Amino acid sequence: MKLTDFVVEFLQRKGIQDFFGYQGTMIAHLVDSIEKNPETRSHSCYNEQGASFAACGYAQAKEDCACAYATSGPGAVNLLSGVADAYFDSLPVVFLTGQLNTYEYSGIDGLRQQGFQEIDIVSMAKPVTKYAVQVREPEDIVKELNKAYYIANTGRKGPVLIDLPMNVQRGEVETPVYDMLPEEWGQESGVVCEADKNEKTACRAASAIETALGKAKRPVIMMGHGVSGRQEQQMLLEMAEKLNIPVVTSVLEKSALPYEHPLNFGCIGGAYGHRYANMIANIKSDLLLCFGISLCTRQIGTKVHEFAKDAEIIRVDLDSFNLQRDIHENGDREQKFCADAGAVIRHLSELELSADEKSREWLKVCQIIKESLQAVDDATEERYPNRMIRELSRQLKDASAVAVDVGQHMVWSYQSFENQKGQKLLFSGGHGAMGYALPAAIGAYYALGKPVACICGDGAFQMNIQELQWVKREGIPVKIIVTNNNALGMIRHLQRDYFDNVFADTSDGSGFSSCCFGEVARAYGIEARTMECEKAKSGAAEFLAGKGPKLLEITMEPGTYAYPKTCLGEPIHNQQPYAPDEVYERLLKL
Repeated sequence: MKLTDFVVEFLQRKGIQDFFGYQGTMIAHLVDSIEKNPETRSHSCYNEQGASFAACGYAQAKEDCACAYATSGPGAVNLLSGVADAYFDSLPVVFLTGQLNTYEYSGIDGLRQQGFQEIDIVSMAKPVTKYAVQVREPEDIVKELNKAYYIANTGRKGPVLIDLPMNVQRGEVETPVYDMLPEEWGQESGVVCEADKNEKTACRAASAIETALGKAKRPVIMMGHGVSGRQEQQMLLEMAEKLNIPVVTSVLEKSALPYEHPLNFGCIGGAYGHRYANMIANIKSDLLLCFGISLCTRQIGTKVHEFAKDAEIIRVDLDSFNLQRDIHENGDREQKFCADAGAVIRHLSELELSADEKSREWLKVCQIIKESLQAVDDATEERYPNRMIRELSRQLKDASAVAVDVGQHMVWSYQSFENQKGQKLLFSGGHGAMGYALPAAIGAYYALGKPVACICGDGAFQMNIQELQWVKREGIPVKIIVTNNNALGMIRHLQRDYFDNVFADTSDGSGFSSCCFGEVARAYGIEARTMECEKAKSGAAEFLAGKGPKLLEITMEPGTYAYPKTCLGEPIHNQQPYAPDEVYERLLKL
C-alpha cells in the first residue's frame, strides 16, 4: 500500500473526510491520495494559514479531529499560526507537511539549508504541538501516525505535526495498522503523561464539591473550554438548574448555554468581561466551582491574589501545569484536582443533590445584579456597536456556527451576540489570531454541513481576505459581516488612554487604512452590500436572507470603543465607564 494512501485511509477511518491545504511539489503525493480516495475531499485555500485556521474551525465546530497539510518550506511555515491556535485552545488537529527527499540531506552539521524550500519545521513546531516528528523510513509511519493521532485526542487535546519527506511519501506500507495500542509504540516514545481520566481523583473532586455545596450560600459554576463534550456540558447545566447555581463561562465556552438561559450570567473577563459576571464571581460568591477553566490573567485580572478573596475555590483541570498557579495567596481555601472535568461531572450527576431556599435567594441576588448592570451598559452611548451586534445576531439565528475574529468586534460579539441553543460561537482564544474567522467559518461549514457566518473587523479581515475566492469557488453558504471603522480600534483605544492620542499606525492618515470591502467581495463574484451602522437594524435582515455567500460591510466612525473595560490595576468588577455610585453601592450591599 502506498504510504500516503495509508495516511489518508487511516484518517478517513477516524472520521476525517475533509482535508485543508495548498498543493505543492513536496506534498503532491498526499494530495493525489486524497483525490483518489472516494471517501475524502481536499479543499484548497489561497494561503496555508487559511488552511490551518479552517482545520481549527472544523475541530471546534465538530468537536473532533481535523487535518491540514502544506508543502515544505514557506508552505509549512505558513501553517504555524494555526498550529499555535490549536495548541493554545486544545484543538485536536493533525498537521502534515511535505519535505525534501531524505537522500538530498548532506549530513553536514551547521549547513544553513539542505536544499530548495527545506526548513526544519519539526523544531519550529515543537513548542506549539503536543508531538512533532519527521518520518525518515516508510516502515515507521504506522507507529508514528497511530501515536500522533492518539496523542492529539487524549488528555488535554491539541495539535500534532508529521513531516513527510517526498521519497517517504511514495514509499510502501507492508502491514497497515489502524488501531495500534499505546503499549505497541513503547515507552521510548517520550509521551508526556497528563492526568488522564483518573477516576479516583474525579471521585474525590466530586465528593469535595458535594461537601462544599452543603456549606456554601452563594456558589457559582465557572465553565471553561475544558468541558468540551456536549454531553458533559448538558449534565453540568442540568446540575446547575437543579441547584439554582448561576453559571459564568470563559469566552471560548460562551456557546455552552444559550444567551437567554436564566442561569447564564455571562463571560468572565479581566478586561472586557460582562460587568455582572465579574461582580458575581469576584466579590459576591462564597464558592467557585471551576471546571476546565484556566483562570488566567486575561480572565481574572493581573492582581491574581485579589480575585474572589472571600470565596472558596475548587478547581478541576486536566492540565497539571494550570493547577501549579495559585489563585489565592499560598493556595489558601483553594482545592485543586487534576482530573478530566467530564469525569467529575459524571460523578456529580450520580449524587443526591438538592436545592434549598438559600439557593433561590442567591439566584435572585444574581438576577438583580445582572439586570442592574445591563441597564448601565444599555445606557452607555459608546456601546452602539454592541446594540448593532445584538440586532445582527437575531438575523443570524439559523447559522449553525458563527466564527468571530480578533479585535473590538470580538468583545462586542461575546458581550452581546444572542446565541441560540446549539449554535456554536468560535473564537481564537489563547492565540488571539487576527485573520482567523473567515477560514474558521469555512472549516465549520465542512464540519457541520449547514450555513455558517463570521464576524470580522476591517483590520482582521484583510489578514486572510484572499479566502473569499475559496468561498466563491466552493459556493460556501457563509454570511460575512465586516465592521469597518477604518481603524485598529482596540489599539486606538489604548493609544487614547496611554499614548496621548497619538494614533500611530491605527487610523486613516496615520499609517493605516482600509478598502471598500463591498467592492472587493463583488470582484470575487460574491454578493455584497455596504451600510452605515445605524441602518443595520432595518436594512440587514432583507440582505442576509436567502442562500449563498454574502458580505455585509457595516461602516462606523473610527472612534469606536469596547466597553465595559477594566482599567489597569483596578478590580475587575469596577469597570469603565463606571456604574453610578448609587447602583454600585446598592449592589455591593446585596
